[in-house]
Amino acid sequence: MKANTQPDRQQPAPQIRPARPEDADSIVPLLVQAIDDIAYSLAGEADHERTLDILRDFVIQENNRISHQNIMVMELDEQIAGMLVAYAGDDADQLDQPIIDRPGRDQDERYVLVKETRPGEYYLDTLSVSESFQGRGIGRALMAAFEQHARRLGHTRTALIVEQDNERARRLYERQGYIQDDVLLIGGHEYYHMIKSISDL
Repeated sequence: MKANTQPDRQQPAPQIRPARPEDADSIVPLLVQAIDDIAYSLAGEADHERTLDILRDFVIQENNRISHQNIMVMELDEQIAGMLVAYAGDDADQLDQPIIDRPGRDQDERYVLVKETRPGEYYLDTLSVSESFQGRGIGRALMAAFEQHARRLGHTRTALIVEQDNERARRLYERQGYIQDDVLLIGGHEYYHMIKSISDL
């Protein structure tokens, strides 16, 4: 019998890397999956397709809340399997200004951007895992990368928000050391603001 001497084609190892502008088409659906109605507040727009286009433009651009500069992605099986958006709370006002100043933005009060983070914390704005990749530890790996990056930047506290009725996510964050310290009203929904000290980790 002839032996098969063809080497096995190995899949590329999963990697977490900084996002690039060309990742925008993969990032935006994951972003919207995670933030739901907040997407329309960010875009200042009621139309779904127009909202996607606006968010895509902001991901491609620099120096705003959801710029690719503030995004890390998990690449697995040559696809973007998950992503996170994170930035320093001290920079929040500056990062939101281009979003607020976007020409054509609807000024209706339902689109007012609520400040989700505070000075002195490194903020996990969004974490999202593609439905087809869930259950493979990607969310935990992204959370670990987020906290590691925060420490590397010299931060001692991380923060995030979670919708009040998302009990599963809240318990997950509590198991990872996050504690609730406030409640925010965003887009008509209540969110827990949660913090974690990372100075002693």
